[in-house]
Order: sequence, then structure tokens, then C-alpha cells
Amino acid sequence: MGLPEPITLKKNVFYVYKTGIPFFDAARLIGVAHLFFGTASAEVEDKGAYWEVSGVVTRRDEQQVLWVVEFINPTATERKLFEVKVKNDSKFPWKELLQYFEEKELGKRKGRKQELKAEYDAALQIGTRGVDPLAKYEVLAPRSTSETLKKCKTNFQEVAAATLGRAFAAKVDSRAKRQRDEMYILPIFRERFVLSGFLDYKRDFSHAGGGWIAAIWAALSILVDLTAKRLPVTDFAYTREVKGPNNQPIFSGSGYLGLERLCIYWWERVVQKGDQGSINLLRNLRSFLQSTSNKNIHEQMQMLARWIADFVANPNVEALVKIQQLKARILAASQSQNISGSSAVRQLLHRSELIKEVGNMLLENLPEVPWQVAESLARALAFREKGWMNQFTRLENAPNFSQFIRQVEHIISRGYYREQLEQGEGLGIREALAMAYNLADQLRRMAPALQDERTFRAWKAIFLLDVLSRARIKSVEATGEAQKTEEEQSGASQ
Repeated sequence: MGLPEPITLKKNVFYVYKTGIPFFDAARLIGVAHLFFGTASAEVEDKGAYWEVSGVVTRRDEQQVLWVVEFINPTATERKLFEVKVKNDSKFPWKELLQYFEEKELGKRKGRKQELKAEYDAALQIGTRGVDPLAKYEVLAPRSTSETLKKCKTNFQEVAAATLGRAFAAKVDSRAKRQRDEMYILPIFRERFVLSGFLDYKRDFSHAGGGWIAAIWAALSILVDLTAKRLPVTDFAYTREVKGPNNQPIFSGSGYLGLERLCIYWWERVVQKGDQGSINLLRNLRSFLQSTSNKNIHEQMQMLARWIADFVANPNVEALVKIQQLKARILAASQSQNISGSSAVRQLLHRSELIKEVGNMLLENLPEVPWQVAESLARALAFREKGWMNQFTRLENAPNFSQFIRQVEHIISRGYYREQLEQGEGLGIREALAMAYNLADQLRRMAPALQDERTFRAWKAIFLLDVLSRARIKSVEATGEAQKTEEEQSGASQ
């Protein structure tokens, strides 16, 4: 008796041709993968002019497809993309969709034409648009034109796929002064990957800080949420429209966010190496951007959020220095005035291991911060008392490493002496100076590695952030919260 024939699972192959319009292409690719494979696995490979999407044939649930589409609150026109009239009945157009994307020859693809709105990509609105707009000069027209020749249309199957893909986009809202900035972003993947199951991540982001804060927050959040799926995200495509107070369009644009460096850091350290410090850092930064999204947040908090977003998008020394300086000043100000959200600043980079990982994001080979020196300096600065910012500013302003060491040694020696006096012990000034000198000696041994000005500035910012992370600062906001809690507990007991 011979061996049984091996079971061969039939595979379907679909082709998604590129248009060169980033968000529209990303939406169609994700849409086709989900349209035909749903929560099963779809293998995607970049073939140059098109993507090949393949996988084991599976019976799709059209209700699930329609449920996903509802995430974008579709118009009546968009809903009709997923129905075809058969006599007096409406059916899901599986046959038309299957035949269309299974056809490899682009010239043989047929389908009724459907107009594309700006939401599918800003490049598709009235005006300059298309794969090669100069090849068809007639598409160049004012936005107000009503001529149908100037409107961008394509086969309904392409629009249906893009509609489904748009449902997986994160909606980003930024409000600054009288403008409203609306954006949608989608992840871009490497040449070859497997899309298995739902793209499950938070999809609504709104930040009052303006600029690109909300978009960076959204991209960072998506990466963190996609970690377990191990999808090789390389960047994000976006489409954006800025509107005035009466909802009139002011300007628009689309393209790539340019977050390759962030994606490489996330992929190599978080996904491939499974480094816990790296994922904790990304979560900490994401948490801060979320905590500062409220429109009533203090102006300095919004400024800090802008620098955090700048650092996440492109880790650089200038942004790191600004983050350190703003954190110190917000903490100092919170001791005498109620700064809404100051608790979020205390939680930002509040542990040494998080701050150490910031250096890895910078891709700098920086010496480690000696924790004994940082701990002693934090105690000597007496953060609970007002006025510590004066000494802290001297540390910030130190122009080189040797002067920085002298300031550190001076502050620690005075702190030792004051601490011993408070405890009633007879430690002399000489002993205090000697103890401070021995601690500062750890810094002196690091001098050869910190002669370069840029390296010194980066290391100094990380060192001072480490010192701030050890501070126990009681803010007016925290005091008010504690008092409110006591009153609530008292009321509950009566």
C-alpha cells in the first residue's frame, strides 16, 4: 500500500499595483490583505511595480469587512462600493473584487469608475495630482473647479480596497489657535512581510500642542502596540488637511513622516532583541505625550511635549538639552505655583534605566552616569527647599567638563557639611571637602571621553536628568491632590 498523496493547500495570489501616492498605496495594500484574508495570514512581497499578496484560500465573512469599514463613518457612496445589484437584490461584489485583483495584467482590469476624495490622499484632490501629473497637464486646476475632467477617478475595486485600508489608519487631530489640523497615518512595511490577523492599535489621537506632536505620538503608539506582531515597520504614510475656523481648507499635503530612525531603533532593540529598557522608554515617552494632550495644559508643558516629539522623531543633542532644561524649570516652578500636569513631568524619565536608554536612542557611546555621584548631588541640592534651581543652573551653564566637575564638587561638599550640622554631628569642612573630592574623582577619570563639546553636552543632559529623577519635589499640585484626597476620605467616613 503506497503512501497517501500529500495535501496541498490552494493559495490565492492578488496583485496591488503602485501609483506612487504613499497613503493611497498603503491603504490599498492593507485593504486587499484584509479583504481576502481577514484574520488569516497574508504574505506580502514587493515586486517593484506592484505588491504580490498571497495566502491560503479562506472563506471571508462579508459582515466583518463591512464592520471594519464602519470605523471611518462611511458615506452612502462608500457603502455602495461593497454592494452590487443582482435583479432586485444587493450582494457583496466578491466576484468583481476577486477577478480584478487576481488579474496580473493591468490593462485587462475592468470596473466602473469611482471618484476619489481628498481623504484617500491629499494628492488626489483637485489640483496637482496623479502618478505623473505633468504627463496630463489637464489635471492641473484650481480646487474650486467643477469640471469632471479635473476630478480624479479610478476603478471602484481600487477605491473599495483603499476604503477598507483607511479604516486601519490612525486619526490624528491637532488644534492650535484657530486652526484644525486633521491627519491620517498608516504604517509602511519592508519589502517582504506576513500580515497576520488584525492591525490592532489605538487609532484616535488629539493633542493641543500643535505642530507634529500628535502625529509623532500616534506613530510611537502604533509601534508599541505592534511589538508583539513583529511587523517590520519602516515608516508611516500620511495625508493631511488644515482647516480654518469655519472648516474651510487652508492647505493640505501627504507623503511620509520620515521616522525611519525611530522605526530602526524599535525594530532592532525592542522587536529583535526584546530589550525591556527600550520598550519601557518608548512607553514612558508615549505616556508623557498622552498626559500633555489636554488643551488646558501649561504652556511650558506644551513646549516640553514639542521637544519630546522632536527627540522621538530625530534623536538629537539639542532636543535632549531642551528636555532637561524644561523639566528642571517646570519642577522648580511647581513648588510655588499650581502647574496643571506637573505630575506627568515627574513621571517623565523618572528612573535611571530610562535615562540610560536615552543615550542608546542618540546612538552615542556615552560613559555611564556614576550613580553614587548623582545620588550625592541630588541629596546636596536639597530639592525639597526652594532655591535649588540657582545651583542647578550653574551646572547647566558649565562650559566644559572640568568646570562642571568643580561645580559638582562644590555643591556636594556644602551639602555634606549642611547635612552633618542638621544631624548634630561634628563633621568639619575639611572632611566634607575630602568626601566630595573622592566622589568627584569618579568624574575626573571620565574626562578623556568627554572632551568633545557635543559629547559633553549630551552626557551632561543625561547626568542632570538622572539627578532630577532622584529628586523628591513636593509641588503645589501634589499638595492640593493630597489635601483633596484627605477631604474625600473624611467626607466618606462621616
